[in-house]
Amino acid sequence: MTTSSAARYQSGFFRRYLVLAFLTGFGYLFQVCAMPYIKIGGVSPNLLFAVIGIVTVAYGKLRAFWVGALYGLLMQIMVPSVSYLNLGIYTVSTLFCSFPFADKPLKTLEYDRAINRTRTELPAWLRTVLCAMLNTFVYEVVNLTYVYISGISLTGAHIFRGFLDVLLTGVLTLLLAFPVRRLIFGRRLNAPVMKTAPVVFKRA
Repeated sequence: MTTSSAARYQSGFFRRYLVLAFLTGFGYLFQVCAMPYIKIGGVSPNLLFAVIGIVTVAYGKLRAFWVGALYGLLMQIMVPSVSYLNLGIYTVSTLFCSFPFADKPLKTLEYDRAINRTRTELPAWLRTVLCAMLNTFVYEVVNLTYVYISGISLTGAHIFRGFLDVLLTGVLTLLLAFPVRRLIFGRRLNAPVMKTAPVVFKRA
């Protein structure tokens, strides 16, 4: 890798994590300050899960997990509900919902190429939207379960509001995915990467 390519790689690396910090902070502040006033049919989309969906696909499972844990902790402190409910949902849901949608590790891709295995992967924007919607779906299922356990009869209105939340969060994620990914990766989709020695797999 040339000096200019290395410098471009380092600047892109710094920009990605600067955007991650800004995105995480902005997502939380906008969720608690503005989103309660943005309602369609009495339901506000969940901006936090939209951000988590974007982070999952753009940054990977580990960083998505830490963002989800941070959001869960902040929501538990600032918007108290059932003990540790927000902390548990945001952390655990983010962890498990990231597996189907995050990019595959480089070693997995190298192994697939080595054995000529072809994987069909959904576009990044679609995986981002589906990840956010799945997280929101899990969140609504847990909330509806708690409502039922509390002795409140579930009605069609409860279920409709839950599905409307999933739909609105998916639409919000779709609107944010393209500009935010452009901000993360810059104008070049094929960003320079550091070259390493090929991965060698051996049978046991």
